[in-house]
Amino acid sequence: MTISTVLTQPQDLALLERSWQRSRDYGLLRAGRTDPRNLAPSALHQKQQQHELLLRYLRHSLPLFEQLQQGRHCRLIFSDAEGTILFTSGDPHFGSKAQKMALASGASWHEQSMGTNAIGTALSEQKEVCILGSQHFLAANQGISCSASPVLSPSGELLGVIDISSEAGEHCQDMLLTARLLALSVENALVMNHSDTHWILSLAPDAGSLQQPWSGIIALREDGRLLGANRSARHWLPELDIPAMLSDLRQGELTPVGSGLALLSRQPGRRPASRPAPAASSGLEATALKLMARSIPLLIQGETGTGKDHLVRRLHRQSDRARGPLVAVNCGALPAELLEAELFGYLPGAFTGGSRQGRPGYVRAAQGGILFLDEIGELPLAAQTRLLRVLQEKAVTPLGSHAPEPVDFQLVAASHRDLAAMVTEGGFRQDLYFRMNGFSLRLPPLRDYKHDDFVRLVQQLLAELEEEVTLDEAALARLGDYNWPGNVRQLKQVLEVAAVLADGGRITPAQLPELPDFEGNTKAGPARGDLKSHADRLIVQTLDECGGNVSAAARRLGLSRTTLYARLKALKDD
Repeated sequence: MTISTVLTQPQDLALLERSWQRSRDYGLLRAGRTDPRNLAPSALHQKQQQHELLLRYLRHSLPLFEQLQQGRHCRLIFSDAEGTILFTSGDPHFGSKAQKMALASGASWHEQSMGTNAIGTALSEQKEVCILGSQHFLAANQGISCSASPVLSPSGELLGVIDISSEAGEHCQDMLLTARLLALSVENALVMNHSDTHWILSLAPDAGSLQQPWSGIIALREDGRLLGANRSARHWLPELDIPAMLSDLRQGELTPVGSGLALLSRQPGRRPASRPAPAASSGLEATALKLMARSIPLLIQGETGTGKDHLVRRLHRQSDRARGPLVAVNCGALPAELLEAELFGYLPGAFTGGSRQGRPGYVRAAQGGILFLDEIGELPLAAQTRLLRVLQEKAVTPLGSHAPEPVDFQLVAASHRDLAAMVTEGGFRQDLYFRMNGFSLRLPPLRDYKHDDFVRLVQQLLAELEEEVTLDEAALARLGDYNWPGNVRQLKQVLEVAAVLADGGRITPAQLPELPDFEGNTKAGPARGDLKSHADRLIVQTLDECGGNVSAAARRLGLSRTTLYARLKALKDD
């Protein structure tokens, strides 16, 4: 069978010819079996975390998909830039058992393993693609038809593709339009919700097209510096003098620009894209950024859940390397047998089971940006030795190669373990410890926060939530009395649950989930004669109102009787 015999649109010929040729070059056979590679659950979870914000905006767009494709047997899919499916939604009855497994999260649809297909071909061509039935290179894939549209970052980087798949005979022409609208919607959200966005500049040929999904959107800092743009706006950028425009434009007024119109608007108080660094760490950030400007490595230490990863993201956004990638690696989650290959990369054919194209590895992927090695204490000694050599020589040698390749990245390492003690015990190389510990930041546990810092952090976390909620004083007092063994991560989860239960209203103690009553997790209060703590005043007042009935007071306060008895005992003993 030739390509021309399976075409429905003549203009697809050149694209299909290129894709089919690539499929042959990968060594695939038309009659071969489909064998999508599937990521291990830990690796899949890590990829999904890397695209957490994008996936959140895609979920927000699901009503649009459901409205446009209502009643059709199809599935919505997002895959990353390597062709790995990270999200899927839609008709659960679509497809055979084999098709459902092949289109599940974790499966790879890169052309090198699956031949010509909408996901893999859209990635290779970096353009919208429809692959219908017999246009698939592998005969085993010809039972489905797919339409895919690329998703680009605010800087124009390919993040992945949005795909809509259906049975071959049920695919509709408007499915590509739906995929395109969803991709534009996600891209626009990524641009407008950049953490430092102060101004939004909208551009369109006419007033009716302004603020439509296909209009141009540019995100700017307060001083007018460019943060990012969607794909439509990137066509306008070469002809724009943004600093001059900001001096001429008035907020909310339509202004002629070139062959179109511009609308400048101030970004309203928005939720940060990711959790802020704990308030207690903010004093060290200026010092850390100054040292990062000189490429001095940082070591962040603190208990699990204190916000080490989010501090790194905050530093990345403010650093000189903000335009470069932030490559976050959980050293404890890497499979031991593939650890060095994942970190340092490998050439094609370096080992059995490796990608036919090879992989750059996390170190080379961080070129020009920041390499964040979380849980560095979990790195085996052999990998520590290779990492030390990379840091010393500023070059990495992929597996299967003898030629070192220069690399330029900022190293940030983190651990909840006592690395100095590990050095003494022989579990961590002393020379690597000193090499990566140019400056140390220690994040305090949440139980050591001052009251004002704790309240500020609670307010920051509430501001991030999708639900518009407030927290009453009794609920805040209960949160402040807890010792938070899970630190900021646990607090954030508690607030998320409470916000859902409050249903957009005010969070009271009744909406707070039960806090695990581990030994020592309730703070002792001050003396009864000197009730400086609002929580203690509230307890005494509530107990008086309940006529000394501890059970009734505990129910009203949202505390367990055990916790309330402990507080009362502490007040009495003090």
